[in-house]
Amino acid sequence: MDNLKERQRIGDTIRKARKENKITQKDLSDALKIRQDVISDYENGKIKVIPFEKRVKLAEILNVPLSDLLYSDEIMEKVREELGINYLNKEYDSLDALAIELEADFKNIDSAEKLEAVKAKFEAFEKKRLELEKGVAMLHELLEEITKKAEELKKAELIQHNN
Repeated sequence: MDNLKERQRIGDTIRKARKENKITQKDLSDALKIRQDVISDYENGKIKVIPFEKRVKLAEILNVPLSDLLYSDEIMEKVREELGINYLNKEYDSLDALAIELEADFKNIDSAEKLEAVKAKFEAFEKKRLELEKGVAMLHELLEEITKKAEELKKAELIQHNN
């Protein structure tokens, strides 16, 4: 997480929002119950990781989206949560377990009853597989949108940096 550019980006966000809201470093430090020099360190990217609870409070006080104060690994975790990637991973694990179970069941079919049970289990497997396929397709679309948005933000940042 020790990325100087991220620390500077977050620090710049804090400084800009603080000034736009006409809040002094002293006022902000009092609100956060920290020393004023710590606010200066935040703004100058000198603090490796601003505690999450402080960033939540900063977002509230400065009226900025919390996402503007997240580090990239936190952003990716948030994206995973929002897009349901963690859920999909669990579902894939469940599907894998069911496939292994089905394979064992196929090898042990020795009656019509067991055959019907395996058919029912296979139908459940196929239904879950199709649901996951739809989820993955939706995820691909969302990731494409995110990628486009990230590219737009990078271009805007580059243009702003060059000016």
